[in-house]
Amino acid sequence: MAHLVWLAIPALLLFTSCSDEDDSGRGRGGQRWSGGPAFGAAAVPVRAEPVIRGTITAFVETHARLEAERWVDVLARTTGLVTKITVEEGDRVVVGQVLARLDQEESKLRIRQVEVALEQARVGFKRTKELFERQLVSEEEYDAAKHHVQDIEVDLEEARFDFSHTVIRAPLAGLVMRRATEVGRLIRTNDQLFSLADVEPLLARIHIPEKRMRQVRVGQRAQLAVDSYSDRQFDATVRMINPGVDPESGTVKVTLEVPPSSQRLKPGMFASVYIITETHEDALVIPKKSLVLEGEGNQIFIYKENKESGMGKATRRKVEVGFADNEWLEVLSGISDTDRVITVGQEGLRPGTAVRLVGAGAVASGGRKGERDSTSASGRMGGDRNGQRGDGAGNRGLSGASVSDLEAIKGMQERMFGRFPDLKKAYEEQLKKDPELATNLGKWRAFLGQMREKGVLPARRGG
Repeated sequence: MAHLVWLAIPALLLFTSCSDEDDSGRGRGGQRWSGGPAFGAAAVPVRAEPVIRGTITAFVETHARLEAERWVDVLARTTGLVTKITVEEGDRVVVGQVLARLDQEESKLRIRQVEVALEQARVGFKRTKELFERQLVSEEEYDAAKHHVQDIEVDLEEARFDFSHTVIRAPLAGLVMRRATEVGRLIRTNDQLFSLADVEPLLARIHIPEKRMRQVRVGQRAQLAVDSYSDRQFDATVRMINPGVDPESGTVKVTLEVPPSSQRLKPGMFASVYIITETHEDALVIPKKSLVLEGEGNQIFIYKENKESGMGKATRRKVEVGFADNEWLEVLSGISDTDRVITVGQEGLRPGTAVRLVGAGAVASGGRKGERDSTSASGRMGGDRNGQRGDGAGNRGLSGASVSDLEAIKGMQERMFGRFPDLKKAYEEQLKKDPELATNLGKWRAFLGQMREKGVLPARRGG
């Protein structure tokens, strides 16, 4: 990042120019600075983005594993040799569909044996009954013959039951999640054969702190994000809220219902869950990375263009912020939708510093309104109807690690590592775990926030 180089400055002028300036460029002594490069100083390269209007939401954030509406393990109800398997993992089945077949010869033979035994028992009972009516046998013998017939009838029902279960059928409609057997394997009663899941809808069971429960209600809208589809968000709704509070964790279980999503979402996926608690429409929204880390309160720099010189000037603004998420920030006061905020290169700037636009931010003023009208701050701030995760910046051109991002990170490191040796040590340790920390401006800012929480860096004053 380029720095201003002062060649020769009289003491009085130095004192005047170093005094605090307001947004008009006037110091306390009444001196006015034009904002152009002074004494040959180079303009600082920056990127700027237009302030946009869009929808931003407040939400309760948590995480969950997606679950099927119903999950059933299909078990063997009889013993037999697997002769045929008709489905594979991932197949969709309906209720009653044949999944597999077992060898039936043994079951048929068992049925025939029991039928013969039953015929013999009935003949014997008939003879005993005739003798009993002639009082030639006792009542005990008569009852024994009768019960023997009944026992064999039960055996026949059992044999027929076993035969019916040589054909394995689906107990529910859904997907085959697991096949746990092979053709030729001898299975026994209660061996697991398949796992089926009804995935329409999926469920997400989360636990919310008791103090947040007043913000959640049945039917409330939510959104899910999964790593497999990082460019999308998926809608969900709160289906039910457990009436009790877990005394150990102090949380309440909430079940969300996720409608069918063209098989993109699957049971077992890890999802970030955002239960939307409040929505602000037509809000002024800026990238969160535009906040200045140094100074009191929430501050940003506005890019003011000088049409005659083609250069610009950085103007500092204090802003009042509202809702925020990982990428976006609602501004309640301090800017308007005609402003352009400096998003890269703002660290180390001073009010009135000469700046020049570089990269994707260097667009003509006349083209900004159309871009702003065609975008909305959505993403985790609402999403669109198709579940697309909007980034709220149109053609921002700041994906990945840009040269200006690297310059911004390097410039901050040079200023801060010398003052805070423990920060450099913590940075090097974290860099081993996450190499993107050196190139991703968002991760670098998040790292600084963590260091403030741990006391490695001093907390912001007035922030």
